[in-house]
Amino acid sequence: MAIPKTKYLVWFTALVLIMACVPTLAAPVVPTIDPNAIGTMIAQTANAAVSQTAAAMPTLTSTPTDTPTPRNTDTPEPTATSTVIFLFYTPSPVILSGGGTPGSKSYACQVLSVTPANGTSFGSRTDFDAKWKVRNIGKRDWENNSIDYIYVTGDKFHKTAGYDLGKTVKFGETIELIADMIAPKNPGSYTTNWTMQVGAEGFCPLSLTIVVR
Repeated sequence: MAIPKTKYLVWFTALVLIMACVPTLAAPVVPTIDPNAIGTMIAQTANAAVSQTAAAMPTLTSTPTDTPTPRNTDTPEPTATSTVIFLFYTPSPVILSGGGTPGSKSYACQVLSVTPANGTSFGSRTDFDAKWKVRNIGKRDWENNSIDYIYVTGDKFHKTAGYDLGKTVKFGETIELIADMIAPKNPGSYTTNWTMQVGAEGFCPLSLTIVVR
């Protein structure tokens, strides 16, 4: 069933009256912000922060820097100059007294030469004589009945191990001591050591080195 137009008109009229009675809502008022005021506030805030930071920092007190004191300069010591000393060999006497200490009964000798010369070469089983020429430089004569010369150490290539002195030798005199030798069988270098002897005491060392080829 169709609604009469009269009802539509009545409803519309009522709606208009209702709307007229409702209070009009006012739009909120938005405050107007001044741009210059914002910049001023930022500047004031920054200045305040700087002031507070400066007040919080400790006051720096300058510390005087130590000036280094120069050390005393040592005076250089003079450099030692090397001195070359030439030493010339001279035969030294071997001194030994009968009592074992130098004194009025001491014996001493000087070896003047040895034959054959040290290092002389020989064939295997070759006979030869060893000769030492010595001088009496001690305080006692070398009595022929009290002085001997004998083998003591080293290689044994002698035929006789000891001899009597052939004559009495006074101070300053010389004598040739001879020992009968034979070269060893095998090749090599050999050294024999002898000495002059009075009683149980030895003096005047004698040695000889040969080579067997």
